Amino acid sequence: MRTISGLLCILALTFGAVAGFAADKEVRILKSTTKGKPIPPGSIKFLGPDNHSLASYKAQNHLSAATNQLIKNTALKAPAFHNGTALNTIPYFQNWFITGTRNSVYPYSMVGQSPPAGGTTGINNQIIPLVTVLQEGGVTLYTFDPTIANDPQGTDISLTTQSPLYDATTKYPGPPADTGQFLDTSMRAEFNSVRKADWHTLLNPPSSSGIVWIQQLEYHNGDWACVSGEAPPCTSFPVVNINTISNNFGFILAVENPPNSTVPIIETDYVTAFVPGGGCCVLGYHSTQPGTNPPGANSVLVWTWASFIPQSNNPFAPFGDDVMVLSHELSELYNDPFVATGGTAVSPWVDGSVSFAQANLETGDVIEGMAAADVVYPVPLAPNGQAYTYTIQNVALLAWFTRNPLDGGLYSWPNEHTLSQCPHVQSSTPSWCYGEGSAGFFFGPPY
Repeated sequence: MRTISGLLCILALTFGAVAGFAADKEVRILKSTTKGKPIPPGSIKFLGPDNHSLASYKAQNHLSAATNQLIKNTALKAPAFHNGTALNTIPYFQNWFITGTRNSVYPYSMVGQSPPAGGTTGINNQIIPLVTVLQEGGVTLYTFDPTIANDPQGTDISLTTQSPLYDATTKYPGPPADTGQFLDTSMRAEFNSVRKADWHTLLNPPSSSGIVWIQQLEYHNGDWACVSGEAPPCTSFPVVNINTISNNFGFILAVENPPNSTVPIIETDYVTAFVPGGGCCVLGYHSTQPGTNPPGANSVLVWTWASFIPQSNNPFAPFGDDVMVLSHELSELYNDPFVATGGTAVSPWVDGSVSFAQANLETGDVIEGMAAADVVYPVPLAPNGQAYTYTIQNVALLAWFTRNPLDGGLYSWPNEHTLSQCPHVQSSTPSWCYGEGSAGFFFGPPY
């Protein structure tokens, strides 16, 4: 945990943040705007990282009903695997599938371009570093800064940009074996039976606006608290109010005004959020909202927030180490950029830990509640010339949601054994068996 002296003034913090990222960066400070009260002791229910009961915060749709209906209609009425043109947004394609005894039709939209058409699509993205300063009575107790080196191999930002999310040299054993960025290879595995060999959906090198943002959060306003309810300084660990930081995210995006064709990635260091009255902890989420650059009825901005938790200080380890949260959120953003109410609803499913059910195409949620060996996937690389083993999350593939066995029963990536197809069950209604290693569970009958 990064603790700084209460005598350290914000000016020194500002200079430190600038030096940690780049000498020419502009620094903007967001002071606490809330006028609440301290969070009552014992009112934060610790549910663990990214608990399913907080799912409504982890995938957010802020589009109008008309835009959501447009997305759904274009997915259903156009030819299969058509490139989306109705929205001013990032590149996307649409399709639909039929499943269940009722032959229900489920439309979906995904990032990139048509798999059968082939070719490479680059996805523009912008990393926005957000420094978090936790104060009590205006005195700084903690600072969490993604622009400085919290691990000896480099800053959170530099480790992110050299991670498997951007690195194209990582080899995944498959089958089908593949080499490339994590998101690209997962999409290629997802559509292996229909894609052309040269089909790729790549994250372009990230851009930067040149701004480092600093949010100052005040304990006495209820902006943050200690997760176990004690008065600061925390003997447990500090957690932030998701309403406060979400308001700050909105302000940052309004000022940055990124093009609709770019995916903004707000990156924090260590930050864990609680939902007042709902518990803790949220480590990231992806969202869609009306775009403003350019504006228009069909302009859509797709973005995400993810916390980078240094391996040296992770209360949830190994869950959430380094880019695991971002790999989770970007996988879900790739597979469901406009979020379920935008037309990517699927037949209800039960997650791999058999602990909850949802009806959206959230590829990370399916697996995150399972045993650590099934959730995390280690990738050794050498960022900044030093040995480092990244943590990404195994994710579910489309065939798991459709309940139609494609590509020999490939349901998860990169670990294909996390979600596995079990033999058919002899019954009047077809059932599929998915689960945690050999401990499978029956998923059917589908509807």
